[in-house]
Amino acid sequence: MACASGLLFAACGADGPDVGANSEPGVTVEAVVAGATTDTTVASNGETADVIALDNSFRSETIEVTAGTAVHWTNSGRNDHNVMPVDDTAAWGVATEDFKPGTDYTWVFAEPGTYAYFCSIHGTKDAGMVGTVVVVPAT
Repeated sequence: MACASGLLFAACGADGPDVGANSEPGVTVEAVVAGATTDTTVASNGETADVIALDNSFRSETIEVTAGTAVHWTNSGRNDHNVMPVDDTAAWGVATEDFKPGTDYTWVFAEPGTYAYFCSIHGTKDAGMVGTVVVVPAT
């Protein structure tokens, strides 16, 4: 499922700026969402759901969140990982060089849908280190 324009991701770290590999410095979630044109896109709701990359799995493998929730992945293992959307046209995800052990990545899922992802080092689109974010409409 393609992500709507208006989504923003940023790598988060305790010591670094809120800038991801493909994000623009100084652009806030609200600023990007304000330019969105779809009726189902919502601004950040301030909620966060955590996913841990550890060993060769995402924990929890499947999460359900409300539109506008930030999903925060943490590489808590000793191996490099990445977060790759199964839909390779999607604008979110984090490359291996930006998701080393001890680092974080956050993406606000602003539009309802099912977003499948995987770690290309330890899995494929269909098996291995895979995960799913199910985004339900905000009430």
